[in-house]
Amino acid sequence: MHNQVNVSKDVEQLRKILDQKRKHLEAIFDAVPIGMLLVDEDLIVRRVNDTIRQMVHKDYSEIINLRVGNALGCVNSTVDEQGCGYSPACQSCPMVKAVKSAFESQQPIRRVEFRPTLRANSEEITPWLSLCVVPTEIYGQKHVVVAIDDITARKETEEKLKETTEMKSQFISTVSHELRTPLTSIKEGVAIVLDGVAGEINEKQKHFLDLANRNINRLATLINNVLDFQKLDAGKMKLNLQENDVRQVAEEIHETMTLPAKNKGLELSLELDENLPKVTFDRDRIIQVLTNLVSNAIKFTPQAGQVRLSFQQQNDELVIRVSDTGMGIPKEELPKIFERFYRVQWPGKEIKGTGLGLAIVKKIAILHGGRIEVESELDHGSTFSMFLPLIDGHPLQVLPEENDELLESHLADNKN
Repeated sequence: MHNQVNVSKDVEQLRKILDQKRKHLEAIFDAVPIGMLLVDEDLIVRRVNDTIRQMVHKDYSEIINLRVGNALGCVNSTVDEQGCGYSPACQSCPMVKAVKSAFESQQPIRRVEFRPTLRANSEEITPWLSLCVVPTEIYGQKHVVVAIDDITARKETEEKLKETTEMKSQFISTVSHELRTPLTSIKEGVAIVLDGVAGEINEKQKHFLDLANRNINRLATLINNVLDFQKLDAGKMKLNLQENDVRQVAEEIHETMTLPAKNKGLELSLELDENLPKVTFDRDRIIQVLTNLVSNAIKFTPQAGQVRLSFQQQNDELVIRVSDTGMGIPKEELPKIFERFYRVQWPGKEIKGTGLGLAIVKKIAILHGGRIEVESELDHGSTFSMFLPLIDGHPLQVLPEENDELLESHLADNKN
């Protein structure tokens, strides 16, 4: 008898402990700021938390023991008497698909975004919802926990940001195009005067005209860089892919850049592997990339230094390297140099440029299905290596990066 009393007390104590744990779990379930539903294999809602009730503006009695669509007030769930899961629209419902898939696979289904039409307080609303479905077992029966997060505010913000970005891109593109016409006229006018067509000029006049001409070229480069970057960033740059003779391209770059190197007292050498294959790429864009890299090498290499341009085949890639004996790049700066608008800072030295050149170089390399790498040692020079695939393939599409809120201010502050 004594033992029976003790057992009874133990059972009662265990019951109290379990009841207390259940209440704690229910309190946590109800306090979660994300909507939670417990759904069985018949799509019947067995439990919901307070967030769901507030989301659909219903009492618990209007939600519990209903199919999930009916519980949430989906307009398609009342098309006929069968309710949620039976109307034609239910066949493509992301929520129903996710719940059924979780039951079949017994694997979680995460981050499904959809926009249902719900009826709340006799009004139709169309919130953006993010859905996660996790299988669970309760008392030996299969259920799923459906977590629903209202992401309407985030989606609206993203849409507004997208519209603003598109407007900004269109504005910059339009302004840049409009600047080209008067800039071309100015450049031609200065060239005519410099050539003496409009009359003889003295040395002082020639000095200031040369200064104006250099700044016109800088402005033209800035405009072209902005236009190119906008196209690349938006994934709108189309490549003119053709089979090219690598040797011809290499010699053209070498010939074009020899004079700028010579004017600075530098030696520009060209190294070519024998029997280089023809390679498919956009000739103009690759020339643009190499001109940029060689120009940078010349800019950052002191007088009497060397710049080397080399082309070689390594396995199934064409490797183009631009090396110099210049200033080099601090080790901590290397991960950042291909970021847009980033310019390496050297103490006591002013480095001019838009900060777009290397960002464009990287994007064009990626667009060709290639890549670009850099090695550098401070005060000993740098080597930029571009790898292009020799096997024909589809170019990769450049994905737009995060929105560029710095572009307008950068253009306004640029002193090139």
